[in-house]
Amino acid sequence: MCIRDRHPPAPSRPLCRAHLSAGRGPLDGSGTSGRVRLALRAAAALLGVVAVIYLVGVAVFSRRYVPGTTVNGDDVSLKTPAEVAEDYERAAGGYELSVSGQGVSCSISAEDVGLSYRYADTLAESSLSSTAWSWPVLVTTGNALSVDFSPGYDEGRLASVVQGVVDDANRDATQPTNATVSYDEDGSSFEIVPERTGTALDGAIVLDKVKEALSTSARTLELGPDSLMAPSVLSTDPALAGARDRANAMLAATQTLTVNGTTVATVSAAQIADWVRLDDDLTPVVDEGAVTDWARGDFSAATDTVGATRRYTTPYGKSVTVAGGTYGWVVNGAALAQAIAANITAGSAATVEIPFSSSAGRYNPGGADWPRRYVDVDLSEQHARMYDDDGNLAWESDIVTGDSTKGFNTATGVYAMNSYRGTNQTLRGLDLDGDNKPDYISHVTYWMPFVGNLVAFHDAGWRGSFGGTIYRSRGSHGCINLPFAAAQRLYELTRVGDVVVVHD
Repeated sequence: MCIRDRHPPAPSRPLCRAHLSAGRGPLDGSGTSGRVRLALRAAAALLGVVAVIYLVGVAVFSRRYVPGTTVNGDDVSLKTPAEVAEDYERAAGGYELSVSGQGVSCSISAEDVGLSYRYADTLAESSLSSTAWSWPVLVTTGNALSVDFSPGYDEGRLASVVQGVVDDANRDATQPTNATVSYDEDGSSFEIVPERTGTALDGAIVLDKVKEALSTSARTLELGPDSLMAPSVLSTDPALAGARDRANAMLAATQTLTVNGTTVATVSAAQIADWVRLDDDLTPVVDEGAVTDWARGDFSAATDTVGATRRYTTPYGKSVTVAGGTYGWVVNGAALAQAIAANITAGSAATVEIPFSSSAGRYNPGGADWPRRYVDVDLSEQHARMYDDDGNLAWESDIVTGDSTKGFNTATGVYAMNSYRGTNQTLRGLDLDGDNKPDYISHVTYWMPFVGNLVAFHDAGWRGSFGGTIYRSRGSHGCINLPFAAAQRLYELTRVGDVVVVHD
């Protein structure tokens, strides 16, 4: 027999929503987690598409330029380097560079200089692989490339062509002049003279400009003032200002020139200015050669008395003008120039006693400069006289001088007896008649020459008379003939160095 339970079983309770939502949810994705997964899948798909597009772009732009790319300013978007090279090659066909300005007007062709640009090689060297990975950015920002299309050309031919152009332009051009220091007569001082550019082209500069133009395939080149030869010394050079100041210090070194303490000349600032030069490093120097030329030239001509015209009155009261001869004062130009140059270089004003290579009894330019002791030969009177150290007449005699009708005139001038003097001499004449024999051979006892060993006082035993007009028809060959006794006495009185004045 069955026994029933008194309490029936409790009915089952349904699950609440909270419990359901806490579970993993249905498999059909109708929940929130399903939507997340869908979003992630969509994002992954999009990234995949973007990645594909990017990689395709990388592949494309590894061979072609990114849109917005320029080469030296030229748009090369989506072109390959080879295509760009072809464009440049076409543009370079028949290339000529027209050069003008500063006296130049010419064209330089590619053929003239063997020009080639190697566009393909140059562009190939600029690999696109480094920019391909950045193509998305470059499309937006642009990609400006600068490529050096350095041309190939024959350096020698190019230099020769350019030099020819420069030479033609410079044929009539004005060369530049450096700033310098020059004497200003109005201001009586040295001043800086500014530089001048001139119109001459600088070949090296023009060549560089042509090379630069060729490197950019320029079709024209206008030469400006910067192509001209520039002076190497400018007026702003501090060394030039220093040279001016040193040169002006030299001007103050005036020189007083004396003979036996008596002033005979001065060297002025204007003269010094003529002798100051600038050497290569802008140092003012004295041109000693120019000083020597002056000392031996103008100064010597004004100071020397040898051969000069002298005017004086003889002890016997005759007014005489005589020129020529070998006796007198002669400036030692080299020694004088050396002393003057040294003083000017040191900026030292000084008194300089003039050095002479030949001197006389006294310094008396234009007048008698011999001592009171001398022998006077008067050709017009045919008479000779000797005066002693006190100026007293010590000897005199009639004479016979050179035959004027035969051109044997005795030379006038101021001379001195020389060391050829002697006794018992044989005189041999010149061979004027061309018979290979001396025109005469004569023996003399006393020989007192004063023109080399050719013209002398000597005895002439073959003559019976002296003085008067004998010399006009039966004169000597230039010597001064004396009676034997007169020649003997003159030989006793005279010595080497005694002055002989021969005048009309």
